[in-house]
Amino acid sequence: MDNHYKTPQDVASQLDVSPSTLRRWSDEFMEFLSDGATSLAGKTHRRYTGQDIDRLQTVKTFMGDGLTYEQVRQQLRQTIEFPSSTALMSGDDAAAANAVMGYISETVENVRQGQMSVLNSQAANRELMGVVIQDNFNLKEENNRLRERMLELERQIGELRREEVSRREALRQEMEMKLAEVREMALHSQPVTVLQNRTGCLGSLFGAGSQVQAAPSGNPYPPQTAARPFPRPPGPPE
Repeated sequence: MDNHYKTPQDVASQLDVSPSTLRRWSDEFMEFLSDGATSLAGKTHRRYTGQDIDRLQTVKTFMGDGLTYEQVRQQLRQTIEFPSSTALMSGDDAAAANAVMGYISETVENVRQGQMSVLNSQAANRELMGVVIQDNFNLKEENNRLRERMLELERQIGELRREEVSRREALRQEMEMKLAEVREMALHSQPVTVLQNRTGCLGSLFGAGSQVQAAPSGNPYPPQTAARPFPRPPGPPE
């Protein structure tokens, strides 16, 4: 083990992480680090060995792949604890252990790939949801414009109806005035004088060449004229 210790500032700079991230990783994965690198040491300042730095670099790689803290612990247990135990096994046991480790590693990788697929699917769903929300917003705006257009058309139709009613009323009043004028002219109009020549026997009785004048419109009956004496018809001698 390398006994050359480094300060948290040096390790954070080497790993290219913030000091707070380094402290959090040191506490989360203390079982894989030396006592001086954890908060359980009871010391004010932490100190990191070269092995601590290597394992923290492995943690950074796993975290960059999107693994959770628990998944990183599982990976560290497989890569750190298993080799030390398999070193004490026989050849067949070590081969079996390596096969199990390979299967577990493959399973974890499949799980990681599945998680990445789920994350990508969630991102696609969020994008699709944003498109749907935008479409709904556009439809609402279009509905508002159509509603305003319908209200404007209804207002114009109402004005046209009122204008039509006003025109009809004006035409009716004008027609009534014309009819009243026609009636007034009919009441005050003068009849035309008619000249009539009467001939024949009746004309001799009533007088040939007499003129008959129509009565004015104010008096429906013609004026009375003095009765003319009729010649006495010939009779038996007295």
